[in-house]
Amino acid sequence: MARKRYLKKTSLKEAQHKFLTKFADYELSTEIIKTSKTKGRVNSKAIYAKRSSPDFYASAMDGIAVRSESTNYASERDPVLLKKDDDFIYVDTGDLIPDDFNAVIKIEDVVEVDQKTVEIIKSIPIWNNIRSIGESVIKKQMLVPTNTEIGVFEIGAMLEAGVVEVEVYKRPQISVIPTGSELVKPEDDLKKGDLIDFNSTMIDLLLKESEAIVKKLEIVKDDYQIIKEKIIRENKENDLTIILAGSSAGKEDYTLKILSKLGKIILHGVDIMPGKPLILAEVNNKPVVGLPGYPLSALLDFHLFIEPLIKKWYGQDSYLPEKINAKVLKKVPSTPGLKEFIRVNIANIEERLVAIPQKRGSASMNTLINADGLLPIGESKEGIRPNSISKIYLLKNKKALENQIMMIGSHDLSIDILRDLIRKRRSEFDFKIQSVGSMSGLISLKRGECHLAGSHLLDPVSGEYNVSYLDKFFSGQKLAIINFVYRDQGFIVKKGNPKSIKSIGDLVKKDLKYINRQAGSGTRVLFDYLLDKNNIDCAKVNGYDKEEVNHISAAIQVTRGRADTAMGIKSAAVAVGADFVPIKKEKYDIILKEELLDDLRIKEIIKIIKSNEFKKEVNTLGGYDTSKSGSVIVHS
Repeated sequence: MARKRYLKKTSLKEAQHKFLTKFADYELSTEIIKTSKTKGRVNSKAIYAKRSSPDFYASAMDGIAVRSESTNYASERDPVLLKKDDDFIYVDTGDLIPDDFNAVIKIEDVVEVDQKTVEIIKSIPIWNNIRSIGESVIKKQMLVPTNTEIGVFEIGAMLEAGVVEVEVYKRPQISVIPTGSELVKPEDDLKKGDLIDFNSTMIDLLLKESEAIVKKLEIVKDDYQIIKEKIIRENKENDLTIILAGSSAGKEDYTLKILSKLGKIILHGVDIMPGKPLILAEVNNKPVVGLPGYPLSALLDFHLFIEPLIKKWYGQDSYLPEKINAKVLKKVPSTPGLKEFIRVNIANIEERLVAIPQKRGSASMNTLINADGLLPIGESKEGIRPNSISKIYLLKNKKALENQIMMIGSHDLSIDILRDLIRKRRSEFDFKIQSVGSMSGLISLKRGECHLAGSHLLDPVSGEYNVSYLDKFFSGQKLAIINFVYRDQGFIVKKGNPKSIKSIGDLVKKDLKYINRQAGSGTRVLFDYLLDKNNIDCAKVNGYDKEEVNHISAAIQVTRGRADTAMGIKSAAVAVGADFVPIKKEKYDIILKEELLDDLRIKEIIKIIKSNEFKKEVNTLGGYDTSKSGSVIVHS
């Protein structure tokens, strides 16, 4: 079968206009429900008060109801005596004021002479401390205009005004069809080549947040006829049908062909990244959407097209996340003609908000979990220049972002323990980490993108860790070095070490496959140092150019047979069930500018690193020495 090609891709603005205007007049039916059940629903008609509240003159406080004129000349020198029932009655807040009284004196200003008599030393104006009829709401007053998402305050106001039932739009019925022969349920045992279907659950939950009734189907294998039958049935029964995966141009991507037969393709492909392989179609005057299989693409397309459509049906504007301006310190390349959304972290560095781009990729869910915002790059731009002030769409609370600590640098499993302990102690700040390698971490610290850098760079000449690199990058600046851990570096090997790897000299064996770490990582620096020390040409190492970006990924490649060994830390070997050949104990440090030591957040981080709780948890990982964890040296 010949592969399909994308139709002419459309700009985001044009694509949204085509889709939303096409189905803007689609009418949801309505229903009448109890007011108490309307939270989150949208009213289809304006709601008016059926009664005034209060519907009588009511006391605004605890005290006594009096006739104002009876207090006209009251003073401390010449107090007025009032008799109960004849001249006053006791009232509580909200009580009915009888017709022959016209003011309320608060109880604190009342002096009781006896059980029947009170003394008043100050006059009270007419109608003082009395709530007038309709003070809260007036009968026939509009309470809630049409197409309002009803919240707790609206419900309270309606109930007070006698509105006990409300006509609301019925929730749109939406069907989600996950497709793909490679997909399995999260609870299933994985076979080689299987992928877990979690996209359908995320889309299902997002739809429910939009007050939709969702029907999520079981996974449908890549079979043209079965997918077609499912789409026909779901389109007939629902307001919107969403097909997950199959929207691209692969040989088993049937969605486009099926929708072309059943209805009309509005567009196939939109000029955004992630999210490009999108299908928007019309079948029987109803919208059908084919979302990409990559999760970040699917989620972005949901927020750009499906969420606004539902809002449109409810007569509401599309949700727009909060925007801020932040400085992007390094160059961010982009492809002209394509609107790109880059996931970023936000940090408040030296009283300025900085946006730090994360790695790209439509399948990287971890970056989405840790992302603080999205950096849009327009179709007409070739990227972002260094030191540019850019608009950021926030994914997290702005106030919390301004207080979080940002760390960039080398990957280590013990960092997750630190992050978790910060949360467990309910600290008033969050802790974010981007794992990019030691060298990149120091460069980010120098550039002002982070508060902390994680580093374990060996100086081949002195044998010391990190210090010579600080002299190189931060000449003349005072820095603080916090020892995080000492850890065992060595060769991660398969169980039983079948290739009998004992030293770096064994890596030149012809039948041995190695997997390396990325250039600039501390592990790569150590490996190159050992090659040089042992006069081994890197070209003789089979797999020297094959790289992984963290210890766990490299270790997994070994356990799966794609490599016989990789240099890494012992805890990574333990985590994946591999064996370990120790080579060197190395020093992993956290680097920061010296003046930050006075920051209360840094003080708390150091306190946690020194704690027995932190050390105990780290030592359970295997291959760590925490005897000096939390010690601080100032370097200049």
